[in-house]
Amino acid sequence: MNGEQLLKQKLEWVKTTDVLHPLRAKADGQELRIRIGDFPEESMYTLLVGEQEVAQFDDWPKAWSRPSK
Repeated sequence: MNGEQLLKQKLEWVKTTDVLHPLRAKADGQELRIRIGDFPEESMYTLLVGEQEVAQFDDWPKAWSRPSK
């Protein structure tokens, strides 16, 4: 599954204790992580599948659920 597909897929994110990757989810048996960028010099978010960067974006996808506070 590529980054564009994952940005449109319904995903439920949970918080982690990892400061560099504060959110994680699973899709098709693979672990997804969000890295927060140094905005505005970088994109706000980077989506990783395993260790591979698959998408950079600034607006939270509508299909994704944010973790509860």
